[in-house]
Amino acid sequence: MDTYTITEAARLVGTSRGKLYQAIRTGQLQTALGEESGQALTVTRAALRAAGFPMPEPEAPGPPPATGQGPPPGQDIPVSTAAGLPDRERQSDQGDQALIVHLERALEEARERERRLLDLVAHLTGQRSALPATAPPASPPLPAVRPAAAARPPLSGVRQQIVAVVRQHPEGLSPQAVRTLLHVDKDLRATMKGMVRSGILTRREAGRYVVAPGW
Repeated sequence: MDTYTITEAARLVGTSRGKLYQAIRTGQLQTALGEESGQALTVTRAALRAAGFPMPEPEAPGPPPATGQGPPPGQDIPVSTAAGLPDRERQSDQGDQALIVHLERALEEARERERRLLDLVAHLTGQRSALPATAPPASPPLPAVRPAAAARPPLSGVRQQIVAVVRQHPEGLSPQAVRTLLHVDKDLRATMKGMVRSGILTRREAGRYVVAPGW
């Protein structure tokens, strides 16, 4: 199987090395990498033909020259093409090969980083889906509404004085004792009985009254 370097293949099919490298990058042209790292890429005649590059037909071998006879007059002895490559082309070929090796290594590292990122995203997504749904915070209980106290009926001046005096004596007072403490001449028995019916006073025992609860 005929094998060529990129430079030899470019000269063989009549194109530039850049077009061959472009075909290699796109996968159109298959290459054969040597066993040793850094060895120049090579392509075969079959790979070039499969990639669509025009291939010249190999020349039929001519009859071997007679023993002791040299080349015809005026004809130079052919020199091997590979041995006659200029040093500049060889250096360029080695530089291109080193660049390709570097690019292939960088591409592999980029693919590895991409795989790690995808694994990390999948791991984080799985953790987030496994978290329990957070319940909304409970609203603080509303303070209990106390019923408004019933409005007390307004008291007259005498009733206000009776309540004030009786409150000072939790043991209870009689109407006569209240009358004496208030220094009034009016009989207070009827007034204090009316205050009992109104819920202002409570009759504890016969003739003794105390202030009702809430007053």
